[in-house]
Amino acid sequence: MLLTYAMAGLQRRLCSGGASRGMACRGGRSAISRDKLTLPSKRALALGAAGAGLGVFVAWSGTAAPQMATLTDEGLPLSYDVGAIERFWSRHPRVVLWRLSQIVNSAAPFLARTALDHTLGRLRSERHQSKRAAELRELLIMLGPAFIKLGQMLSTRPDLLPQPALDELRKLCDNVPPFPTREALAIIREELGAAAVEERFEGLDEATQPVAAASLGQVYAVRLRDCGTKVALKVQRPDMIRAVSLDLFLLRKCGRLVEVSKALLMRLGVLSPRKQFDVDLLDHFGRGSYLELDYNNEGCNQERFINELVPIMHGKVRVPRVFWQTTSRKVLTTEWLEGRPLASCPKDVIQRLVPVGVECFLKQLLEVAFFHSDPHGSNLLVDNDGTLCLIDFGLCAEVPLPDTHKMADALVHLMEVDVPSLLQDTIALGFLPPDVDQRELLQDLGRVFDESKLIERPEENSAIANGAGCTGFDAIERRQRKLKDVSKELNDIFFRYPFLVPDYFALITRALIVLEGIAVVGDPSFDIFQAAYPYAARQSTQLFDVGELWRIGRAAASAFDHSELETQQRKSQ
Repeated sequence: MLLTYAMAGLQRRLCSGGASRGMACRGGRSAISRDKLTLPSKRALALGAAGAGLGVFVAWSGTAAPQMATLTDEGLPLSYDVGAIERFWSRHPRVVLWRLSQIVNSAAPFLARTALDHTLGRLRSERHQSKRAAELRELLIMLGPAFIKLGQMLSTRPDLLPQPALDELRKLCDNVPPFPTREALAIIREELGAAAVEERFEGLDEATQPVAAASLGQVYAVRLRDCGTKVALKVQRPDMIRAVSLDLFLLRKCGRLVEVSKALLMRLGVLSPRKQFDVDLLDHFGRGSYLELDYNNEGCNQERFINELVPIMHGKVRVPRVFWQTTSRKVLTTEWLEGRPLASCPKDVIQRLVPVGVECFLKQLLEVAFFHSDPHGSNLLVDNDGTLCLIDFGLCAEVPLPDTHKMADALVHLMEVDVPSLLQDTIALGFLPPDVDQRELLQDLGRVFDESKLIERPEENSAIANGAGCTGFDAIERRQRKLKDVSKELNDIFFRYPFLVPDYFALITRALIVLEGIAVVGDPSFDIFQAAYPYAARQSTQLFDVGELWRIGRAAASAFDHSELETQQRKSQ
């Protein structure tokens, strides 16, 4: 239809010029004299050719949606393999162009508005930044699971996006409508056997409704037939490997184009030279996405926490067991835990369990060197016995062992407001290149610390602990400005300097933000630095000499005494 309309319009335009323009219409056909073709006629020809080309493209790719539905996973890798993914989708160009047209049609208006704002200088305004960031969040939700996950990852990258964008992307929620249980049963039968639904589970049929649904899968509360144990049965959405791999394929192509464009702008002097990492970032995202699609991997993560974390927490944390007989790549069966999200518990429960959460997270980070990277409100539960429970282990990350020591050092230097040493820690951790302009950066960092009073200096801590100059509680309130209160200044610095946040550290930041967000619900004066410092100091004592140990010990004791003072002040309120 589009092709017919375009050609008809071209014919009418050509015929309207008559013989005076060297054109005549005979029986619906036009004879064109090239040497007398006028500019309007040339434009008409170009318009008609473009319309014809678009019509051909629409007709050619129109069957792509049905073709996508009939594709199977055969030929797609089970782990993130760039070459295999590219070979698979290169054999299905219609599907690729169909999906690309979906993305472009959805994203083009947003990109045009953002480009106009940038050209007019409007993006220097936080109001406009927030407005476009909200539109970006809605766009990512509309584009589907891969883009939702990408937005969640970008929400932890202050080195890539300004603060208003980070704030909006942190609101991303991957709760989506459930898919039909009939399709879930088909996946269970495909993964576990034709009779698996009837032989292995009780309370599961086409009328069963999921208790939770997210972008990658949904969960049912059922019982195992052989033992009667209540379990959480997670089933992956149909066709996820195809949908996610196709979007990753297109995103990586886009990443390459961005890197080429930025390299050209660097050579022209428009952009300052810096390391390109767009494709590396997308590859990291791709590996994480593929791991989240492998429920066998999630089960292994869960068992590692059971074996390595639970024993050193001495019963203060609980992790549900995995039932491997009914677990596969697309189906995961775990122990059902009765409880409620920590964030929705009474304030006294939150106050009691947040220190447990901080200790649990720090032990993951500094001892196990393997941590739960997605501790949002729904993944931290409190069971009927009042024990903190961790669930959903699809997204976990390894921490290089040398970096665990460096992070402990960095926390000690942060608490001591030793900005020069803290800067050296960021270089050692790979946040900054060794040749960064340290003098200017030190001035900016020092200004943030001095103006925000994020961390009080030891002598100020001592004065406050002794009640000098003001009441204890007022002093605590005055002194404790949380990380989120100065995140704008810090993120502006990350954005202006050549910071490159390591992949695992971006996940650490996300976890800390979640923990502090839950903590302040129960205790508005909660200070995650004060809570973490004594533990980090104990870890650091393994690395320093006697003089350093004495200094750290005194600072740790001061932090501990200060924490006790806060507790007493709260009890007296």
